[in-house]
Amino acid sequence: MDPLNVKGYFEKAQVVCDYARAVEEVGLWNSEKIVFGQCFSPDMRILELGCGAGRIAHGLCGLGFKNVTATDFSESMIESARAIAAKYEDPTVFEVQDATALPYDDESFDGAIFGFNGLMQIPRRANRRKAVKKIFDILKKGSFFVFTTHDREAARNRDYWEAESKQWLTRSQHPLLDDFGDLWYAGAHGNIFIHSPVKDEVREDLEAAGFRVDFCRLRSKISEEPEAVLEFSDDCIFWAARKPD
Repeated sequence: MDPLNVKGYFEKAQVVCDYARAVEEVGLWNSEKIVFGQCFSPDMRILELGCGAGRIAHGLCGLGFKNVTATDFSESMIESARAIAAKYEDPTVFEVQDATALPYDDESFDGAIFGFNGLMQIPRRANRRKAVKKIFDILKKGSFFVFTTHDREAARNRDYWEAESKQWLTRSQHPLLDDFGDLWYAGAHGNIFIHSPVKDEVREDLEAAGFRVDFCRLRSKISEEPEAVLEFSDDCIFWAARKPD
């Protein structure tokens, strides 16, 4: 999968508008408030990756976080995020950055967030591993990296992945896909790429970078969510990985 195909989706005006609406109409999920509260405090310097139009960053501002740098590889998303932040006098710094090539100094952040399954929208496992290693490097010792993923092992998905497995065995899978678990599916505004991993795969990638997994838990096991959140996203797994002291 060419990363430019992925980026192109998030540059579409309709997609940017959807993400901008989510800032005000969805906001922070109840589960995000709980997990972020366990891993971070408002005095910390936080890096958010894949910030979209700023839903999480704006929510953190509302919780008292005043030192957040939020990044996305989509220029259009960052432009929208900056406009929303200006409207609310939100001090979040928004920057266009590639998560696989972060320019920040080693050990310069107290925590990192990659929300809404954004890490899994990086094509190819080698690139996702590269991003995880960059995140590890920029975090201070003892800091948390919090992110979410889908769950390929979920019972509701079993039939789909069994059928997909047969296609990969016969090499008849979609030609744009690189790794088993990749999805390239039709959304309301065009095709969307995402990788759906198994837990062992995620653990391996985190440990290869040097992280220790603190917990992984389904969102539905953390908290109930309002209807707006359930319409916005499927159930997912929260991961909290820690850089050892």
